[in-house]
Amino acid sequence: MTITDTNSPISRAELRGRATGAGVMAFFGLGWMACGVTDMPVAAGRVVFAAGVLVSITFAVLGARLGRGAANAPTTDTEPTAARKKKVGVRFALVVVAEWVAIFVIARVLVSTDHAEAIPAFVAAVVGIHFFPLASLFGVRAYHWTGAALCASALAAAVLAPLTSTDALWTSVPGFGSAAALYATCVYLLRTR
Repeated sequence: MTITDTNSPISRAELRGRATGAGVMAFFGLGWMACGVTDMPVAAGRVVFAAGVLVSITFAVLGARLGRGAANAPTTDTEPTAARKKKVGVRFALVVVAEWVAIFVIARVLVSTDHAEAIPAFVAAVVGIHFFPLASLFGVRAYHWTGAALCASALAAAVLAPLTSTDALWTSVPGFGSAAALYATCVYLLRTR
């Protein structure tokens, strides 16, 4: 289940991890794309979203192909044991639960203080932060870059929207910025060296 960043042969477990990661990134990338287009003119938004659908489907299909190819990959002495898989699964669940609790609390606070427009930026920051523990959990140093990019898009929205008095930036900046970060991570995960 651990994805490594070394130049050793790609193991079955690593290929499966990459395939799963690419599928998840493609799915959430499309969600962020949907966020990004919310304040666009309808026709332009549909075109941009349709492009996002095609990109996400492409990454999901490539991830599925990579996952199917994992059956032919060599196993290694470092294949995770059942106990290791369970431990990783529990830690992953804890990270995701903490992420969702933080999103819920932040959204409630922003709504109750009449700042609901800022929810996408703060959600992008929380999602970005959740990539940092995942980087060490899965052994993917690139997740640090993914997390930093999501946090940067959140920060950019938090600075630019109030500075320019343009509420659309609260959705477009974290939406497109997060989608781009997740799609770039798909490219990284799908590489075969």
